[in-house]
Order: sequence, then structure tokens, then C-alpha cells
Amino acid sequence: MVKNQKLILLEMNEVNFDFVRRYADQGFLPGFKKLLENADLISTISEKEGHEFEPWIQWMSIHTGKSLAEHRVFRLGDVIDYNDRQIWEYLEQKYSLKTGAVSPMNADNRCAAPAFFIPDPWTGTRPSGSLFLRLLSRAVADGVNKNATGGMKLISYFLIAIALMRYSLPRRKGETVIQVLKALRSSYQRAILLDHLLTDIFCTLWMQSRPDFSSLFLNGCAHLQHHYLFNSPHYDGPHQNPNWYMPAGRDPVLKGFRAYDKILTQIMELPERPRVIIATGLHQTPVDQPVYYWRLKNHSDFLHKINAPHQEVRARMSRDFLVCCANEKDAAQTQQVLKRCIDQKGEAIFGDIDNRGTSIFASLIYPHDIGEGFLLKAGNKTIRDFETMVGFVAIKNAEHNGAGYILDSENRIPSDRPLPVTDIFGLIEDHFSQTKTASDHLSEAA
Repeated sequence: MVKNQKLILLEMNEVNFDFVRRYADQGFLPGFKKLLENADLISTISEKEGHEFEPWIQWMSIHTGKSLAEHRVFRLGDVIDYNDRQIWEYLEQKYSLKTGAVSPMNADNRCAAPAFFIPDPWTGTRPSGSLFLRLLSRAVADGVNKNATGGMKLISYFLIAIALMRYSLPRRKGETVIQVLKALRSSYQRAILLDHLLTDIFCTLWMQSRPDFSSLFLNGCAHLQHHYLFNSPHYDGPHQNPNWYMPAGRDPVLKGFRAYDKILTQIMELPERPRVIIATGLHQTPVDQPVYYWRLKNHSDFLHKINAPHQEVRARMSRDFLVCCANEKDAAQTQQVLKRCIDQKGEAIFGDIDNRGTSIFASLIYPHDIGEGFLLKAGNKTIRDFETMVGFVAIKNAEHNGAGYILDSENRIPSDRPLPVTDIFGLIEDHFSQTKTASDHLSEAA
């Protein structure tokens, strides 16, 4: 091994670095300020069509080095049906490297002996590590998927509380307690708290195992931008959030960026000072019109009420869900029932309905307020209290943009053109192939 071989891919999902730079110039983000002064901020490009600007597609492209047309994984969680290699097991197999990952979006754990692998909250793959980490992985998934609608299991609260005290840095114990108290009152504070927890877990596991390549995925700021970008003083559009939703003068986006500034410093100061590549996959732009986001509280109960046959429902990110059926006939019936769900004016409740033979992928796309006495029609079936079956998630402030950003702590990435996200796989491999070549030369000289 030679110096600086270790590499960390810090996946700051969808972070708007144009906003980060403005906040940093105001003196709010010293860690980012220092990095931006010493490393080029490089634009990345991904797919061409708007409906393909989804983080689970772009991160899949980054992890495989292949475009959507090549890997054909269009939905979150569908990686488990993908048969080609991802970056972690590829490096493990080709270079005999030790790899690790915490919460990589839309990634399958296929490593033979990972240093650690904690899945994202939406993908049904196995966690690697201690029994506690495997249980904690399920608890985090429960917390993320129940954040909007409530109903998180008591055991999940217990495990996350233990993890917060077990993994937080000694100097951050007091700050962690304060964050927990804030998170009890605020869903956006819970997003920040979760990213701090994932970072503390990552850093603890990293220091224990010192993997050659590892990745950490953070989604909190993507959540805050989607839901509260109108509250940022750097948003210059015509909209503002209702006072009941987020009062004027409060800026959750800045709070998220400040959390990431501390996380960046924490990663950069790890022993051996590993090379850190930050990638965002996408970024976000303000929406022309705000959109209400809703999520079913209990997907299975609702499907029973509208007579949609199913065996299991798997919640995905935000409004999305996967319905697993006993056979193709049941799936076709469920597809038709969901398509017929409308409000009193005939506007669709569900969309993006994708029949996969024996399963249905769907989204609750209704964009308006769902108030008391909301009437939903599903063919001949009428639901008169639909508002009791959904949880309010947020008012959409920003939407996905196919451009993203990448920064390198060692500033070794050429910056003469926008970089396709598919090239990030090659950048990571080049780091290790060059390091291996240098190591071989040193061995020969000795």
C-alpha cells in the first residue's frame, strides 16, 4: 500500500452547490469555503429526459458506470434484479480491496467480505456487520418510511437512541442531545439528525476497519431543498411557504448546509486524511407552482378498502410504493383499480403506475390539499374519509435537475468540460489502478 490510497465517495444527494457557495461567501460554511477555495467545482451531466432525473437512476449510473439505457434500472429498489457489477464488489474482486458503504441509494450488497454495508432505507438487500448494525438498519428504514405518517415502532426508537449515544463523537454528545430534542418537534430536524447519525456510524466503522474504498450517502439536504427552498434568502422567485408550514425568517436549507459543513470536516479529518470525492448526482431548481406531497399511512389497509388484491406492499421514497400480487390477474386488477381512483372533479390520485407482471409500482401524485371530508372514487367504490388515510409530507418547493456537481479534495479531476456521472466509476477505479501501479514500482525498486 502507498500513501493516500484510501478513497471516500461522499454522496451529498442533490445538494445545490450554487447555494452552498453563496452561504459560504457569507461566512456560514467554513468547511465548504476552504474546500471550494482549493478544489474546482465541476458540473456533472446525467440523462436527457426530465422523467429520468431521479436520484436512484443517477446513483445507479455512478455505482455501475453505465447509463440508464445500459443498466435499465428505472425504479428505486429494482437494483436487486440487476445482474452486473457495482463499484464495491468490482474493486473487491479486481484489486482485492476492502470496501464499505453506508446507505448507498439503490445499491445491492454483493460483496463477499465487505468491511461494512448498511443498505439505504428503501432497498431490500442484506446489511453486513454486527447484529446491532443489522437491527439498526431495519430501525432506520422504519424511521425514514414513517417520518411523514407516524407509526414508527417502539423498538426502532430504542435502537436509534442507543446508536446516537454509541456512535456520536465524545465532543458531540451534548450537541446530539440538543438535536434529538429538536427532532422530536420537527420532521426536518429529524432529517438532519439522521445524516449526523449515519456519518457517525460511517466514521466509527471506517476507523475500525480502514477500508480502501468506502461511500457515505446523505439525503437530508435534498429533503430540505425539496420542501423549504422558498425560505432561503438566495431563492429569488415569487413564491413563499405558508406560515403554518414554515414561517418566514426560518431557513431550514441553511441549517442543513451547516450540518453538512460539520460532516464534511468530520470526514476530511479522518486518520490518514483519505482522498474525498464529493458528488451530488443531481441538483434542484425551484418549481413553477408549489405541489402538495401525500403518503399513504397504511398502504395495505387502503388497498383492501378499494378492493385491490395484493399480498404485500413495499413502501419506497416519499409517495411511491410497490404492490406485490399473487399472480398477473391480480396485478392487472390492482392496476386498473388504482387508475380509476379520482377526486370529485375527476383528477387522478395515483400515477406512474407500472405493471411488472405480478407487481405494480405506483405513486400518490395528487398535488392539491386533501382536507376534511375528502371524497375519493375508485370505480363503483367511494371512500368518504380519504384524508384520514394519508399523511401530509410537504409542499414541494424544488424539483430535480439533471445537472449535478463533483469536487475532489485533491483536485485531480479535469475540469475542462461537464463530467458524465457514468465517468465517476472510472475515476474511482483509476485512483486504485494508479495506486497499485505505484505500489508495484516501489516493490520492484526494493
